Amino acid sequence: MPDSSPTSPTRPGLCARCAASLCRPCAVLITFLGLLAFASSCARSAANADTQIRERIAFIRAAILARDAAGIVRWGTDDWTFVDGAGKSYDKAAYLVRTRALMERIVVVDSLDSRIDSIAVIGDTATVELTQTMERHERDAVAARIVHVRLRYHEKQTWTLTPAGWCVRRVAFAGPPERTELPNP
Repeated sequence: MPDSSPTSPTRPGLCARCAASLCRPCAVLITFLGLLAFASSCARSAANADTQIRERIAFIRAAILARDAAGIVRWGTDDWTFVDGAGKSYDKAAYLVRTRALMERIVVVDSLDSRIDSIAVIGDTATVELTQTMERHERDAVAARIVHVRLRYHEKQTWTLTPAGWCVRRVAFAGPPERTELPNP
């Protein structure tokens, strides 16, 4: 026997009452699936950010070990800044002058441990907290003798997503580095 109820113009073959009742569950399902896809995309984005930032920190660490000042700022944005332990701020050019002078005094970097304490990604910005411990031999700036030192410093870095990927915008020391003079072997 043919169905005599009027059909829905948006859902041919279904009556208007049935079509309306199917829309609510479908709308909920579509909304849920959309939110799930968005959350999954955000999680992948954060994981990608974490991976790329870690890779770039490893590159910066290698530049420090090689005493390559330009390599240290390779993944810096054009407006990159460094704030030392005393609160003095340097733009990229001033930092390069300062760091090249320091690199000339370093005889050898014996070891460098770069521990990433945290990476927090929110949108296109990431905050990284890092603790670095370095042992090196350097020429004392005053006495010109070779000293063996251990430095430990905490940094807070701000990274931003750019067309070139994740780049560091700001590096700030959390206070002056802990400096311990060690015996020369």
